Amino acid sequence: MSPFAIEAFEKPAVVRQRFGNDWRCRVGIPSNGSERIPRLRADWQVLLNCRPVRDCLETLRNSGDGTLALGALKSVIQVLRRNWPWLKWLVALSLLAYLFYAYRTPLAKLVAQKPDLTDLAIALLVVAASITLTFYRWYLLVWAQDFPFTVKEALRLSFIGYLCNFVGPGAAGGDLIKAGLIAREQTSRKGIAAATVLLDRILGVLALFMVGAFSMFFQPPALLAHPVVKTYLVVLWIGTLGGTVGLVVLMLPAVPRSGLMRRLIGLRKVGPMIGALVNAVLLYQSRGRVLVFCVIISIVGHFGMLSGFYFCSRAVQAGAAAPGYWGHLLLIPGAEVGAVFVPVPAGLGAFEGLVARSYEVANQAAGNQVPANAAQAAGVATAIAYRVVSMLIAAVGAVYYFASRREIDRALKSGREGQGDTVPAV
Repeated sequence: MSPFAIEAFEKPAVVRQRFGNDWRCRVGIPSNGSERIPRLRADWQVLLNCRPVRDCLETLRNSGDGTLALGALKSVIQVLRRNWPWLKWLVALSLLAYLFYAYRTPLAKLVAQKPDLTDLAIALLVVAASITLTFYRWYLLVWAQDFPFTVKEALRLSFIGYLCNFVGPGAAGGDLIKAGLIAREQTSRKGIAAATVLLDRILGVLALFMVGAFSMFFQPPALLAHPVVKTYLVVLWIGTLGGTVGLVVLMLPAVPRSGLMRRLIGLRKVGPMIGALVNAVLLYQSRGRVLVFCVIISIVGHFGMLSGFYFCSRAVQAGAAAPGYWGHLLLIPGAEVGAVFVPVPAGLGAFEGLVARSYEVANQAAGNQVPANAAQAAGVATAIAYRVVSMLIAAVGAVYYFASRREIDRALKSGREGQGDTVPAV
């Protein structure tokens, strides 16, 4: 229903004075005034029967194209937001079930083979050491802000956050939990303490792009010539160079105090978080070596985690269906970043599907050494093996989680009430 029709019902005298005797035709009412057109009457009846009058009128006021599509879309979004804490698991499991069904035959062949437990143990050790190294990176970022903080506390909060990436209560991610916990444990500068979690995530993503971009120099020409890989390399280098330049620019003394930053800090919802991050950067400017060291730690950590992924492919005995070591370092970062944009727990299902696509691309570049579905199934199996390794590491966080359950619930509650002072999961 158009705004003109709504105005005709609400203010008929004004409309009659403005348009004269032909105002009824503009609304869709015959000139004799005996009846309204059925569609107009049906719109009102449907709305009035299904919703309260106030909601009905609000929907009519907000629709300008004569349909109820916008109102229906808003209702669907509201339903999804209310039920997403459990719907996200349904979506994730549905994605995973589809992958299992689509590649059931080649997956059955891989399962029939005896897994290499030695490679799986190596993957577990390498990934555990690499993740612990990234936890130490966050400790350095907090320590550089002169907070009373210990390595033990950093490990405790980081393992809790890592666990909550898989089984976090509500719709919150591990970063939100970790930010809320460290903010609660500080007596001052709570926003800056929480902002260190965001900076830690930024450095981690930057290092992931760097590792992927660097590995291109060790790839076979056929893989680099693949159309998908060409586009992917552009994204990798944009992220690498853009992130590096942005980090360097932030370290210039004038940038955090610029007018642009002041305007960003004044934004309604994200302003407080940006302000806390800027205040943290001001202190890091006098301790630039800490940031450089953190970037190096990030690069080493991602080399280790991607190496662990390679050993997982060896553990499932993917053979020729899997890319080589450097191929993993090039392709898997894209799958990890891409899975972040699918709002399901830990990218469950989405990550496996993206890894399957990465294995397919590598197989195509190698001249289709195995059937396409076999390469994709090897990607799914490797991703599942890596997820099992990750969950075994996250089990350490379960001990901390149950020991600090009340504290975590309070941190989550405070994070929802004041999201401007916390950092959402990235």
